[in-house]
Amino acid sequence: MADSVELLLDPASEGFLLDDWAALEAAGLPNQSQHQSFSNAPHITLAAAARIDDRYDTDLAAAAAGDALELVTAGFLVFPTRRKFVLARQVVADSDLTDLHRRLWTALDSIPDAVPTTVPGSWTPHITLGHGLTADQLAVALGILRDRPSERLASGIVRRWDAKEKRLVLLGGGGIAGPPTSGDLGPQ
Repeated sequence: MADSVELLLDPASEGFLLDDWAALEAAGLPNQSQHQSFSNAPHITLAAAARIDDRYDTDLAAAAAGDALELVTAGFLVFPTRRKFVLARQVVADSDLTDLHRRLWTALDSIPDAVPTTVPGSWTPHITLGHGLTADQLAVALGILRDRPSERLASGIVRRWDAKEKRLVLLGGGGIAGPPTSGDLGPQ
């Protein structure tokens, strides 16, 4: 499991995505609400690597500082896995979001074992709705969600997930100032 740096959403925006999860859940389809980790929340993964430890926190917090970003969803993305699919909402990679992404990767300069799909030039911003859907389930899920319009969202705080320690570190951003704070929030 990789460590990650993630952009959370403000409460209203999170609610919009939780409604997507609930619609899939009501239809008995795989969705993110079934992921029972304490860290589970709608988010955009900005960076991931085998290990992103606390030596990066000060630089990541400086890179994350700033006001909340306006985000816009733009339809759905489907990522194939071995025999199944991941369904996600695409997020438009506007200049503010790509600037945040670039700043965070500058803070992670030369980090080993980066997840290739999260690095600048290969990153597609998205918010995952469900993992492990079969082709038939994917068709049903898209049928359920297709009438939900694209939505303007607002970002929240940037956090770092430490998979080894099962710990979240709040870095800042989203109009929230202050140094990184961490918590041992329990096992995943």
